[in-house]
This record gives sequence, structure tokens and C-alpha cells, in this order.
Amino acid sequence: MKQNIVLIGLPGSGKSTVGALLAQRLGWPLLDTDEMIVQREGRTIPEIFAREGEEYFRCAETACVWETAGAAETVIATGGGIVLREENMTALRKSGFVCFLDRGAAEIAEGLDISGRPLLREGREKIYRLARERDALYRKYADAAISEKTPEAAAEAVLRALAAAEAEKGEA
Repeated sequence: MKQNIVLIGLPGSGKSTVGALLAQRLGWPLLDTDEMIVQREGRTIPEIFAREGEEYFRCAETACVWETAGAAETVIATGGGIVLREENMTALRKSGFVCFLDRGAAEIAEGLDISGRPLLREGREKIYRLARERDALYRKYADAAISEKTPEAAAEAVLRALAAAEAEKGEA
């Protein structure tokens, strides 16, 4: 059995919200890589991007990945760009069951508060571009794609997908 549940997906896809629901349901801790970076840096993600740039942020993100990948029975909510570095996903896939929260770009753009999201400062159209750029990566690294509309339904679907994967391994 893989020991963690790892959530990937576009900004605004619900990774933190679904992660919190899963953690509560399972009685596991939740590690949110974006929150970890904010705590370590002592500043917001928009401040990090403005002062240090995206490459600095991605390095900080990778440091968090190495820590979270060493956890056990943990729900890991990642930043939307975690898939941009293969090393991140190699470590996370070894430690956990990876679920792509596959909410459509249009649905995300419609309800997303972009104020605290530096990659979306150009406006909601950017979410469509990120979807085009990253969709293949999300699908490549995911053990399951979850497309339910509500966080509660998505959390339940993650648990069902995990149980199905476990059962399939048991039969192999």
C-alpha cells in the first residue's frame, strides 16, 4: 500500500479543500506545500513571486516535496505547478497515491478568487492557458483522475479510487 494521498491539479481545483476533508475523514495529517512555503518564508506566495521570482518558489516547493514524500499516512495537497518538475512527481509517486482533481478550466475560472494567485494575475484567461500547458502532466503522473463537482464528492471519489487500486494490487 502506498502510504500517502497526493492531490494535484490546477490552481483553484480544490486540492486544499479536498485535502482537508480527506485528512479529517482518515484521521491523517494534512500537509499543504503552499502553506509550508508561506510558513517557512514568512511571506505570502505573491510576495515570494514578486521579490524572488517563480524559479525561487519552485526550488522552495521542491524542498517541501522531499519532506512531504517522507511522511506516512498523510494527505498532501500540492501547488498547481508541482508537476513542472519531474523530480517532484517521482518522489511523490513513490510515497503516495496521486489523484488529479480534474475540474475544468471554465468551472475554475468562473468561481476563482485570483487575488492571492500570482500566476493568475494576468486574469482568468491564464487558467485556460495553464490547463492547456499542464493537463498532460497531471494525467501522466496521476494514479486516478477525479472530476466530481463538490469537494465532498471529490473526497469520496478519491477514497473509492484508492480502495479500487488497493484491491487491484491484492489480486495481482
